[in-house]
Amino acid sequence: MVKRILRKHKYPPVQGNAAAEPVLQQAKALGPLRKCGFDNIPSRSEMTQKLGRNDPCPCGSGKKYKHCCGRPEAPATPSADSHDGAVERAVSWLAQHHGKALAAALEEEIDGAAFGCFDDGDDDAAREAMAAIDDALWQQLQLNLAEWLLAEGDIKVKGENRRVADLLLGPGGPLLSMGQRAWLEQLAQRPLRLYDVTDVVPGTGITVCDALDTAQAPIVVTEREGSRSIRPGMQIGARVMAVTGGHQVSGAVYPFSMLSGRAMQEALRALLTQPSKHEEDNVLMIGLLIIKGWLAQYLRPAPLPSFVHGDTGEPLLFTTDHYEVQAWPALDAVLAAQPDVHGDRDVGWDRLIECEDGQTRAQATIAREPGGRRVSLLYKTAGLAEQGRLWFETLAGDSVKFLLREVSDPKGLLSHANPSKRAAAQAPSLPAGLDPGVLAEAIAGVVRRSYAHWADEPIPALNGQTPRQAIASAAGLERVKGLLRSYEDGEAQQAGQQGRREISYQFLWDALGLAR
Repeated sequence: MVKRILRKHKYPPVQGNAAAEPVLQQAKALGPLRKCGFDNIPSRSEMTQKLGRNDPCPCGSGKKYKHCCGRPEAPATPSADSHDGAVERAVSWLAQHHGKALAAALEEEIDGAAFGCFDDGDDDAAREAMAAIDDALWQQLQLNLAEWLLAEGDIKVKGENRRVADLLLGPGGPLLSMGQRAWLEQLAQRPLRLYDVTDVVPGTGITVCDALDTAQAPIVVTEREGSRSIRPGMQIGARVMAVTGGHQVSGAVYPFSMLSGRAMQEALRALLTQPSKHEEDNVLMIGLLIIKGWLAQYLRPAPLPSFVHGDTGEPLLFTTDHYEVQAWPALDAVLAAQPDVHGDRDVGWDRLIECEDGQTRAQATIAREPGGRRVSLLYKTAGLAEQGRLWFETLAGDSVKFLLREVSDPKGLLSHANPSKRAAAQAPSLPAGLDPGVLAEAIAGVVRRSYAHWADEPIPALNGQTPRQAIASAAGLERVKGLLRSYEDGEAQQAGQQGRREISYQFLWDALGLAR
């Protein structure tokens, strides 16, 4: 497919999937992976045309290719224990000794990833989508899959499939220092996994947690360039390598958007519900699924994740009933008399229920609306809304008058959202005439009410555990802190766009007794 596409299109820079633009920017900012030794990977034009040694050099110097960029350079000699140049030497050796097989394998991997994004077998859609990707993504795709070949791929040598790692590390392979050999051996052993980014120190590194194995301890990864653009709450596919004094990523990184990342996590968990008897097959399938999911977010709209209520199992459907208050003293009195209702007119009320896991959570949240003449009741599912309306109207009687019901479907909101960079820059702006201080106070009230019982509510990102339950383990503690950092990071961005003060989430840290 790659060759057919390349013959058909001239490839001017074009826009791809708008939803993936921010993710591609993250990928670009992770640092040029050619530093990792992939200088010998052919460019898009090189995939279709073999450059002769006597042809003019494409760099524009006016010299022949063999006397310019095509002139072999003496490789730098690293120290014996350094892995510098390991991948470069491996790719150079493969290109020299198995060039056609390497190119064919890389093309096959690209085809497989592209066609795999369209499970309905729509080959025309796959070709059209691949023809529309820009050069930056094309290069990133080649670099990522080239590393995949070095770590886990096969090429055909004399009609027989041979694992690339075995060719490189076996008899007759390239001359390697001890450090380079150790790096390639580790690359072949380290699986490609999905990670949650829980902490970022710009210019220094990141902390990641395995997105599938929630019992795994957090890992601090040295990542100077990528840490300047990665944010808490992101998910990335990567191989985490052990180095002297810590860890670092191998080179290829697969950043996911929020929607694509959660969908990928669901897909991987579904895969592991019926694992293979052979662990190496599971490792292989997880890696291939990560590659396919990473590429798919550029080629087709991201699948929307499922949103369900942690207690009832119902789909989330945020429902708000609005009432005009006819008699405040009567309403205050009946709410105060209910043993399962807590709060007052100033801070709002919560109707609490005891759940099967022994935790107490809000079934309905009641808030006084601005102006003091109305109240609103917020429910998280359609079932809770129907039960709650009957309960409230029977209880309040003539002290309130029903006005209207608003329903917000999380999936609907996400499907109609425009995730392009232009929309992201314009949407959060402050409405004309609205005082930033007033807006900040209103948002602070909403945040307080929305997260009032957060510490004891099941969180999908915590594998269904409540934050209070999760912090019992080191891995769970870091995941909870990562969630809080992601909330704060999102709030900081929104506050800056709206020109208002940031709303503090310190009350959530305090509720769990956590130190930063």
